Amino acid sequence: MPRGITIGATHYPTKEAVRNICRGIVQRYGIGGDVTDPDHDAFLRGLLKCHPEYDLKRGIGIAHFRVIAHTDHNRRSVGIALIRLDGEVADFSWNACLTPFSQRTQVLAALRHAIAEQIAQARDAALDSGQPLVCAVTGELIPSAAELHIDHADPTFLDLAEEFITVNGGVDAFRILPDSGAGITYIELEDKELEELWQNYHRERALLRPVLKRVNLSDLRRTNEFQTPR
Repeated sequence: MPRGITIGATHYPTKEAVRNICRGIVQRYGIGGDVTDPDHDAFLRGLLKCHPEYDLKRGIGIAHFRVIAHTDHNRRSVGIALIRLDGEVADFSWNACLTPFSQRTQVLAALRHAIAEQIAQARDAALDSGQPLVCAVTGELIPSAAELHIDHADPTFLDLAEEFITVNGGVDAFRILPDSGAGITYIELEDKELEELWQNYHRERALLRPVLKRVNLSDLRRTNEFQTPR
């Protein structure tokens, strides 16, 4: 059996090759741009069929695709959405099409989403402090708000999340909110009391620090699965 992955009638040697095509589509059309090339449209239709919730995402049928951007408490991401025949918009993760998310990945993503507001508040506090912004990792000045990211010092986000998961019954005890199948969606916990418990747990223990964007996106980079839409 050949290695790689088949999308539609085309076989790709690696999943990264497929991701690169998706990134190329995003770059070609730009935010808000509708995908018009028939080959790109066919590729995305084939890719979407690999999504674990394909029927839910497709709804009554796909009219076309569009490049979109969405912001979750100052964290901005760009991706691809499908426009249904009834005009409804539904985003989807191309990573989920290539490798369905494990329960652990979904729980970590939900925990990351649940503390996004705390991260945004820490960023706003740093900007409003009136003090020079200095990267906690390199010691360099952070020249602008665009270059400011907020990161966890020890304990890391993963440390805190794993501890919380362990003391609350393990990953299988965390239920994920079912996908609505429409609009811009994130992976969230179904149990909102448990979510609030996690938010308090994180607020009490997390040590948040300013870092340069390039440091957070390279040296300290966490896997993208923690921030991805469904």
